[in-house]
Amino acid sequence: MIAPLSLANLATIVFAALCFSTISPQAKGAAVRYWRLAVPASLAMGQALVMLAGIFDVTLASDLVWVAAAFLGGLLGRMRGWSTPITIDPRAGLVRQSRAFDSAIVAALLVVLAAVDFVSAALQRPLMDPDWVAAGAAFCAGFLCCRALATVAKAERQQKSDGAIAGASD
Repeated sequence: MIAPLSLANLATIVFAALCFSTISPQAKGAAVRYWRLAVPASLAMGQALVMLAGIFDVTLASDLVWVAAAFLGGLLGRMRGWSTPITIDPRAGLVRQSRAFDSAIVAALLVVLAAVDFVSAALQRPLMDPDWVAAGAAFCAGFLCCRALATVAKAERQQKSDGAIAGASD
């Protein structure tokens, strides 16, 4: 059974499109403020939660798949965040990641999943099992959230080590 077309389906499209548009500067290597790293991740998590809430036939197995997908995405996102080279400007509060399109690809996947959810609801026939659509969104959200957290942690660590080196030379 699939939920009828509603405002929630439209919200997932809007969240996914905003997520993609706000992560594009990061993927292109532009310098962004620290707080801007959290914007696409927050939108992705909102979309994943709305999709999870839209599942009617909830089972323990579907919940476990959703949690496992979020965990796996988070694990991969954390690894990617720590491995992506960054430069920071502590005075301006900016961080620049090297050009990497993995986050844009994940955000594009969110757009595709939102479109599948929207079309399925409009047709009242699932194009793909809603459990797997929600799990895919959870994977993407986990990836983007943990990638952003790892990037901020890496930037903070780099800033502290640069400060300690500058303080030692004075």
